[in-house]
Amino acid sequence: MADYTTTTDVKADMPDSPMFASTDASYDAVIGTMITAASRLIDAEVGRWPDFFYPSTDDQTRYFDGSGDVEQPIDEMVSLTSVFVAESGGTGASDYITWAQDTDFYIWPYDYIQLAQPIQRLVIDWNGNKAKWPRYRKSVKVVGIFGYSATPPADIAQACKIQTMRWFMRAKQGYQDASANPEVGQMMYLQQLDPDIKELLRRYQIGNIT
Repeated sequence: MADYTTTTDVKADMPDSPMFASTDASYDAVIGTMITAASRLIDAEVGRWPDFFYPSTDDQTRYFDGSGDVEQPIDEMVSLTSVFVAESGGTGASDYITWAQDTDFYIWPYDYIQLAQPIQRLVIDWNGNKAKWPRYRKSVKVVGIFGYSATPPADIAQACKIQTMRWFMRAKQGYQDASANPEVGQMMYLQQLDPDIKELLRRYQIGNIT
Protein backbone atom coordinates (compact mmCIF):
# COMPACT_ATOMS: atom_id res chain seq x y z
CA MET A 1 0.00 0.00 0.00
CA ALA A 2 1.17 3.51 -0.79
CA ASP A 3 1.82 6.17 1.86
CA TYR A 4 0.87 9.79 1.23
CA THR A 5 3.71 11.28 3.28
CA THR A 6 6.94 10.16 4.95
CA THR A 7 8.30 10.02 8.48
CA THR A 8 10.89 12.62 7.47
CA ASP A 9 8.17 15.05 6.37
CA VAL A 10 6.16 14.46 9.53
CA LYS A 11 9.20 15.21 11.66
CA ALA A 12 9.96 18.32 9.63
CA ASP A 13 6.53 19.70 10.55
CA MET A 14 7.35 19.44 14.26
CA PRO A 15 10.90 20.84 14.47
CA ASP A 16 10.51 21.95 18.11
CA SER A 17 9.76 18.47 19.39
CA PRO A 18 12.84 16.63 20.68
CA MET A 19 11.08 13.33 19.94
CA PHE A 20 11.00 14.20 16.26
CA ALA A 21 14.68 15.12 15.90
CA SER A 22 15.89 14.15 12.45
CA THR A 23 18.65 11.99 13.96
CA ASP A 24 16.31 10.14 16.35
CA ALA A 25 14.61 7.13 14.78
CA SER A 26 12.99 5.86 17.99
CA TYR A 27 9.46 6.53 16.77
CA ASP A 28 9.93 5.98 13.05
CA ALA A 29 8.22 2.58 13.00
CA VAL A 30 5.21 3.87 14.93
CA ILE A 31 4.94 6.97 12.78
CA GLY A 32 5.23 4.86 9.64
CA THR A 33 2.35 2.65 10.75
CA MET A 34 0.23 5.71 11.48
CA ILE A 35 1.07 7.23 8.08
CA THR A 36 -0.17 4.10 6.32
CA ALA A 37 -3.37 4.08 8.39
CA ALA A 38 -3.94 7.79 7.73
CA SER A 39 -3.44 7.25 4.00
CA ARG A 40 -6.13 4.55 3.93
CA LEU A 41 -8.43 6.73 6.06
CA ILE A 42 -8.09 9.49 3.46
CA ASP A 43 -9.01 7.04 0.68
CA ALA A 44 -12.11 6.01 2.60
CA GLU A 45 -13.07 9.58 3.45
CA VAL A 46 -13.16 10.62 -0.22
CA GLY A 47 -14.97 7.40 -1.15
CA ARG A 48 -12.26 5.91 -3.36
CA TRP A 49 -10.10 2.80 -3.46
CA PRO A 50 -6.77 2.24 -1.64
CA ASP A 51 -3.78 4.10 -3.14
CA PHE A 52 -6.14 6.47 -5.00
CA PHE A 53 -3.63 9.34 -4.71
CA TYR A 54 -0.48 7.28 -5.34
CA PRO A 55 -1.34 4.34 -7.61
CA SER A 56 0.87 1.60 -8.94
CA THR A 57 2.52 2.33 -12.27
CA ASP A 58 1.20 -0.98 -13.62
CA ASP A 59 -1.74 -0.95 -16.00
CA GLN A 60 -5.07 -2.23 -14.72
CA THR A 61 -8.13 -3.35 -16.66
CA ARG A 62 -11.59 -2.24 -15.59
CA TYR A 63 -15.00 -2.81 -17.15
CA PHE A 64 -17.91 -0.38 -17.33
CA ASP A 65 -21.51 -0.57 -18.47
CA GLY A 66 -21.96 1.35 -21.70
CA SER A 67 -23.73 4.66 -21.16
CA GLY A 68 -25.76 4.66 -24.39
CA ASP A 69 -24.71 8.30 -24.76
CA VAL A 70 -21.87 10.33 -26.25
CA GLU A 71 -20.13 10.50 -22.86
CA GLN A 72 -18.82 7.46 -21.00
CA PRO A 73 -18.12 7.91 -17.26
CA ILE A 74 -15.14 5.93 -15.97
CA ASP A 75 -13.14 5.69 -12.77
CA GLU A 76 -10.55 8.44 -12.41
CA MET A 77 -7.33 7.73 -14.29
CA VAL A 78 -3.78 9.04 -14.28
CA SER A 79 -3.20 7.79 -17.82
CA LEU A 80 -5.07 5.74 -20.39
CA THR A 81 -3.48 2.99 -22.45
CA SER A 82 -6.33 1.53 -24.49
CA VAL A 83 -10.11 1.19 -24.78
CA PHE A 84 -12.03 -1.81 -26.09
CA VAL A 85 -15.76 -1.85 -26.76
CA ALA A 86 -18.16 -4.76 -27.19
CA GLU A 87 -20.30 -3.10 -29.84
CA SER A 88 -22.75 -6.02 -30.04
CA GLY A 89 -23.00 -6.60 -26.30
CA GLY A 90 -21.02 -9.83 -26.01
CA THR A 91 -18.58 -10.31 -23.16
CA GLY A 92 -16.21 -12.85 -24.69
CA ALA A 93 -12.61 -11.87 -25.35
CA SER A 94 -13.22 -11.70 -29.11
CA ASP A 95 -16.26 -9.41 -28.70
CA TYR A 96 -14.18 -6.37 -27.73
CA ILE A 97 -13.02 -4.10 -30.53
CA THR A 98 -10.29 -1.51 -30.09
CA TRP A 99 -11.47 2.10 -30.22
CA ALA A 100 -8.85 4.71 -31.06
CA GLN A 101 -8.20 7.73 -28.90
CA ASP A 102 -8.51 11.06 -30.76
CA THR A 103 -10.25 9.24 -33.61
CA ASP A 104 -13.22 7.46 -32.07
CA PHE A 105 -13.19 9.29 -28.75
CA TYR A 106 -11.41 11.93 -26.68
CA ILE A 107 -10.45 11.83 -23.04
CA TRP A 108 -11.93 14.48 -20.73
CA PRO A 109 -10.84 16.91 -19.40
CA TYR A 110 -8.99 17.53 -22.65
CA ASP A 111 -6.19 19.37 -20.84
CA TYR A 112 -6.19 17.13 -17.77
CA ILE A 113 -2.41 17.27 -17.34
CA GLN A 114 -2.27 21.08 -17.34
CA LEU A 115 -5.29 21.20 -15.02
CA ALA A 116 -3.67 18.69 -12.63
CA GLN A 117 -6.82 16.60 -12.74
CA PRO A 118 -7.45 12.93 -13.52
CA ILE A 119 -9.14 11.62 -16.66
CA GLN A 120 -12.82 11.33 -15.70
CA ARG A 121 -14.72 10.27 -18.81
CA LEU A 122 -14.48 9.44 -22.49
CA VAL A 123 -16.39 11.47 -25.09
CA ILE A 124 -17.30 10.47 -28.64
CA ASP A 125 -15.54 12.33 -31.46
CA TRP A 126 -18.47 13.58 -33.56
CA ASN A 127 -16.16 13.72 -36.59
CA GLY A 128 -15.41 10.02 -36.31
CA ASN A 129 -17.37 6.86 -37.11
CA LYS A 130 -18.88 6.25 -33.67
CA ALA A 131 -22.23 7.71 -32.62
CA LYS A 132 -22.40 6.71 -28.97
CA TRP A 133 -21.17 4.21 -26.39
CA PRO A 134 -23.27 1.04 -26.78
CA ARG A 135 -25.74 0.54 -23.96
CA TYR A 136 -24.73 -2.95 -22.86
CA ARG A 137 -23.55 -4.41 -19.59
CA LYS A 138 -19.75 -4.59 -19.22
CA SER A 139 -19.36 -3.38 -22.80
CA VAL A 140 -16.51 -0.89 -22.22
CA LYS A 141 -13.08 -2.22 -21.24
CA VAL A 142 -10.54 0.40 -20.18
CA VAL A 143 -6.84 -0.25 -19.62
CA GLY A 144 -4.49 2.19 -17.90
CA ILE A 145 -3.41 3.56 -14.53
CA PHE A 146 -6.39 4.27 -12.31
CA GLY A 147 -6.14 6.91 -9.61
CA TYR A 148 -6.22 10.65 -9.03
CA SER A 149 -2.54 11.45 -9.53
CA ALA A 150 0.82 9.82 -10.07
CA THR A 151 2.04 11.22 -6.72
CA PRO A 152 0.05 12.63 -3.77
CA PRO A 153 -1.05 16.27 -4.23
CA ALA A 154 0.37 18.68 -1.65
CA ASP A 155 -2.92 19.04 0.24
CA ILE A 156 -3.34 15.27 0.46
CA ALA A 157 0.18 14.93 1.87
CA GLN A 158 -0.62 17.70 4.35
CA ALA A 159 -3.85 15.99 5.43
CA CYS A 160 -1.90 12.77 5.99
CA LYS A 161 0.70 14.59 8.10
CA ILE A 162 -1.96 16.30 10.23
CA GLN A 163 -3.78 13.03 10.93
CA THR A 164 -0.52 11.21 11.70
CA MET A 165 0.62 13.89 14.14
CA ARG A 166 -2.80 13.96 15.77
CA TRP A 167 -2.77 10.20 16.32
CA PHE A 168 0.77 10.36 17.65
CA MET A 169 -0.15 12.98 20.23
CA ARG A 170 -3.30 11.06 21.19
CA ALA A 171 -1.27 7.87 21.59
CA LYS A 172 0.79 9.64 24.24
CA GLN A 173 -2.46 10.11 26.19
CA GLY A 174 -3.79 6.61 25.73
CA TYR A 175 -6.05 7.57 22.80
CA GLN A 176 -8.46 9.42 25.09
CA ASP A 177 -11.37 11.23 23.43
CA ALA A 178 -10.52 14.39 25.33
CA SER A 179 -7.21 15.98 26.24
CA ALA A 180 -6.11 19.13 27.99
CA ASN A 181 -3.93 21.95 26.71
CA PRO A 182 -2.50 23.57 29.86
CA GLU A 183 -0.94 26.45 27.90
CA VAL A 184 -4.32 27.84 26.87
CA GLY A 185 -6.48 26.23 29.54
CA GLN A 186 -8.70 24.36 27.07
CA MET A 187 -10.15 20.90 26.78
CA MET A 188 -9.93 19.39 23.28
CA TYR A 189 -12.44 16.75 22.18
CA LEU A 190 -11.19 14.41 19.47
CA GLN A 191 -14.15 12.24 18.44
CA GLN A 192 -14.08 12.74 14.67
CA LEU A 193 -11.81 13.53 11.75
CA ASP A 194 -9.96 16.81 12.20
CA PRO A 195 -11.94 19.74 10.66
CA ASP A 196 -8.79 20.93 8.87
CA ILE A 197 -8.43 17.52 7.25
CA LYS A 198 -12.09 17.47 6.22
CA GLU A 199 -11.63 20.83 4.54
CA LEU A 200 -8.51 19.66 2.71
CA LEU A 201 -10.36 16.57 1.45
CA ARG A 202 -13.64 18.22 0.55
CA ARG A 203 -12.86 18.89 -3.09
CA TYR A 204 -11.78 15.28 -3.66
CA GLN A 205 -14.96 13.68 -2.38
CA ILE A 206 -17.27 11.92 -4.80
CA GLY A 207 -19.23 14.42 -6.84
CA ASN A 208 -16.87 17.33 -6.14
CA ILE A 209 -14.24 16.75 -8.85
CA THR A 210 -14.82 19.23 -11.68
